[in-house]
Amino acid sequence: MSKKTKLFISAFIIFWISAYALSYIIPQPLKSSYAEAIAQFEKFVKTQMAIDRAPGLSVGFMKDDYIWTKGFGYADLENMVPAKPESSYRLASITKTMTAIAVLQLVEAGKIDLEAEVQKYVPYFPRKRWPVTVRLLLGHLAGISHYKNYDLEGHIKVHKNTREALAIFQNFDLVSQPGTQYYYSSYGFNLLGAIVEAASGQSYGQYIKEHIFEPLGMTNSRMDNPTDLIPNRVRGYRLLKGEIKNSEYVDVSSRFAAGGTRSTVVDLLKYAEGIMEGKLLKQETWRKMFSSMVTKGELRTGYGMGWGVLPWHGHFKVSHGGSQPETRTYILILPLEKMAIAIASNLERINLMPYITRLAELVLDEDLDISAYVPDRAGQAIYNACSQVFSYGLSQFRWLGKETAKDSHDLDQAFSYFNKYVNVKALNNNYKQTKVKIEAGIHPLAHEAFIKMGTYMASTLAQSQGAQALEKYYKSGPLAFFNDYIHLANQGSFSLKRPSINPSVSSLLADWQKDWSSLYTDNIRHLFIDTNTDLVQLGPQLKRAFLGASIYPDFSSQIAQVGHYYLKKNELTKSFQVLNLNLDLYPTSPVALTSLATAYLWAGNIQSARVLFRKAFALNPNHPSLSLNSFYNLKRELEQAQKMKQIFSLFQIITELYPKNARLQKDIGDLYLEAGLKEKAIEHYKEALRLNPNYKEVKEILKKLKKGK
Repeated sequence: MSKKTKLFISAFIIFWISAYALSYIIPQPLKSSYAEAIAQFEKFVKTQMAIDRAPGLSVGFMKDDYIWTKGFGYADLENMVPAKPESSYRLASITKTMTAIAVLQLVEAGKIDLEAEVQKYVPYFPRKRWPVTVRLLLGHLAGISHYKNYDLEGHIKVHKNTREALAIFQNFDLVSQPGTQYYYSSYGFNLLGAIVEAASGQSYGQYIKEHIFEPLGMTNSRMDNPTDLIPNRVRGYRLLKGEIKNSEYVDVSSRFAAGGTRSTVVDLLKYAEGIMEGKLLKQETWRKMFSSMVTKGELRTGYGMGWGVLPWHGHFKVSHGGSQPETRTYILILPLEKMAIAIASNLERINLMPYITRLAELVLDEDLDISAYVPDRAGQAIYNACSQVFSYGLSQFRWLGKETAKDSHDLDQAFSYFNKYVNVKALNNNYKQTKVKIEAGIHPLAHEAFIKMGTYMASTLAQSQGAQALEKYYKSGPLAFFNDYIHLANQGSFSLKRPSINPSVSSLLADWQKDWSSLYTDNIRHLFIDTNTDLVQLGPQLKRAFLGASIYPDFSSQIAQVGHYYLKKNELTKSFQVLNLNLDLYPTSPVALTSLATAYLWAGNIQSARVLFRKAFALNPNHPSLSLNSFYNLKRELEQAQKMKQIFSLFQIITELYPKNARLQKDIGDLYLEAGLKEKAIEHYKEALRLNPNYKEVKEILKKLKKGK
């Protein structure tokens, strides 16, 4: 081993021990109110980067007139170049937000019609079975495919112009009738980029430079180009079989308007500031952009025009993430709080949400990811419904400044909907059907009953306590929000009779508030569980504190992350100790059940894993921990750990939970084909085709396999 190699390995080990110690620091005075928050966040980053094995990361936030940025780890491992705020990362899908702004600028200029078909601007794009409009493209509702064959489409190494980029997908069939289904599509935003070019007479890159980057002073933002000399360009990395490797070279010009830009967290904060100050677009346009789109089936998508628009514990939030070779990025904006966070890492597939959440919580001094655990499923459904009313209602009222019910009759119907389905009797009589009705409460399908109800409750509390007093509910949460409203509705201080909550639910919420107030102390509110937490000591303390309570704080996700950390380190004894503690504290929690099931699967105990996954699915089949995306993430982790047998077992379990999913059957076929088991692969391909007779990709695979015989 050469001296140079030894030095590199030694330095690399030092990095893993303490990314924090090697972080790049921009000297700047700390505002006293944020100094402690930043110190705690830096400590968190040190721990989390080691868990994630992230080579480098840059992050920053702005709050009012204060801005903080910092780099951690390395922008280039081989040359030991520290990451810094000015490090230049591929933005990936954050680019979509810029494309959307460009489109809407041209709408304001009268050069684009949102309701026009795309062929008005891009006549060479083939017409489809149904018309595709600009508006639907902006909300991922146009039915345009995402990547169909990533093995071909995701590894393009040659530069593409606009027409060549569109040629990749222009002959794909629509995946659904436009307007009927939210289907995330980078190709749809490439088509929007072509529309920008046609309407403006400029290249996409030139347009966003002149109309977005330059007006906001984003001097280090640009289209990505592998041949250009780009200051502070980071090098990208990926995990392959548990080892850090360089990213595969991919030219992202083929996804130019969907993920073809490069920037820094410093510039992203300038971008966020410009948005919060209402620059670039008219105020009414920003309102439309930040309003969730709705399917023809009257379901909110949680995505506006180029931005995610889901509320966050009562806060109005807009955000977007990005993921592609070499990078992972995220931008979050809380416009009412005048706060934004930007983060970028040069490790592919890293989960940036823990960093975002932790920083936001520390800066705002709030517990943004807190939830409550109720031991019985009917009670849990009621709490979750109240949480939806609170989060959507408070965020929408503060953002719009008004109630959303059209009149008193509309409002009465909203309260009637809540009272009819959100109660123990209805849930116990028919849990499954009632749960569906509860989950529909935020959607136009149910006349947005929960949102109308929540905005009215927020308005009532604002009238009584003052608009600024609403901010206290960010800390006290949905139970205080509901109980304070119930108290007002039941007293005679208001001249008009106010809609009331079902008496049985009112009584239940009052009882819960007593338990919650006694348990949710400042110590618990500031409790953060990670790998540095002594769960051997803390676990029994929490169990004693929560014993006999009707409702208590839910830390199951944080505990599960600790257990998963030990699992990936192959410290199975520690992992099972933590995850069994989690299930002991939260026996009906889907997170606790699925995390322990994952550990059993990892260890090769397939039957125990199956039992726990089934139990979690029976409790809440729609829980995020049981989504297909979660299972596919687990599959990738098993691949990294080289546990191929467990992957086959995992897919068997998933197909038991989702027996009518054609994609699963196709993916199992792919697994068998990779393993050289051609006949088994054909069985699953045929099953996929039986479930979806129009599955063209599977037809093509079977055709090739038949020729191969």
